[in-house]
Parts: sequence; C-alpha cells; structure tokens
Amino acid sequence: MVAARRRGRRRRETPTPYTAQEVADLRARFATPGPVSCPACGGGFTLSPARRRGAEIARRVLCLGCSRAAVVPHSCAARVLVTTHNPQLRNLLRDMLAGAGHEVVEADDAAVALAAYQTVPADVVIIDIVAPGRLSAPDFLRQLRRSFPDARVMALAGRPSFAGVDPLAIVQGLGAVRSLRAPIAREALLRMVEEARA
Repeated sequence: MVAARRRGRRRRETPTPYTAQEVADLRARFATPGPVSCPACGGGFTLSPARRRGAEIARRVLCLGCSRAAVVPHSCAARVLVTTHNPQLRNLLRDMLAGAGHEVVEADDAAVALAAYQTVPADVVIIDIVAPGRLSAPDFLRQLRRSFPDARVMALAGRPSFAGVDPLAIVQGLGAVRSLRAPIAREALLRMVEEARA
C-alpha cells in the first residue's frame, strides 16, 4: 500500500512528457527567434537554466498550461530577470523581451531580484542601477557575484551622470557585462541580451 501511494505521488509530481512529434516541433520552434507556444495546448513556458548534457547544452521547458515537459537544446529563448522600480519601464522591457520569445521574470526591488535569482537563476539580469529599494544596484551585484560569479548582468540607466559620477561605470567595475541607457530600441535590447548570454 505504501509502495502504491509512493508510485501515485511520483506520477502526480512528474510532468507529462510530450510525444516524439511534439518534442521535434518544440526543438524546431526553440531553434528560431520569436514567441514559442506549447504544441499541445498553446500555453506559455517556464525555462530551466541551461545545463550541459553530454556534448550538448540543453534546458528543460515546462508548459504553464498543461504541465507537459521536455528537454530541448539550448535555445534562442532566455530567462531574463528585469529589475526596476519604474512600472512603465518594466512593462516596456517585458513586452519587448516576451515578444521575442524570452521568458521574463520581474522584480521591482533589487532584494526581491536577488531572492528570485537564488531560487531559479536567470540567463540575463537587467537592473536599473538608480532604482530605490532595500538593496542598491552595487550591493546587489556584489552579493550576486559572491554566490554566482558567472551571472550575466546588464546595467540600465536613464541619465548619463549624477554629480559628475557615471553610475554605469561603477557597476561595470563590479562585473556588469553590458550597460544600456533608457530609452532603448527593441532591436538594440534584443541584440545586447544575446551578446550578454554569449
């Protein structure tokens, strides 16, 4: 009876796999830029961090609608953590990134972003370096680098300088791989996300 209960529990916790044809379809969809939807129900996905599996780099995708899962080669889609206190800027970045097929995780505070990254690491972090909050952008970068030295962070700022000091230069010194100034064009943002992942 205990074994039957365990088997039942395992079946409920294990996502339903896609068929071979659906996996082939998913691999083709994730190989090209653009939004990707579930071939079974049309829902969106959550992406696991990229991991090495033998000779290839792969990631697990899980449908948010029907809970089916598959492992696909490392794809054009990325998990991007967007951190800014400005809701208009956050919505704009989300729309541009999600429209290109990326999964976007949002945080309005660097402390929340750090906790989100520790739970499920993102491929790229975009942080507004002058946003108010419990944790400053430089402190966020220091703590992130301590635990995740390979984290890919893009720093975002709207103004070039504050009292003669360029805040982008400060965070680049702390390990930000790219810096951008708002407003930013969609094509430039998507290109920089791809460059940051490389």
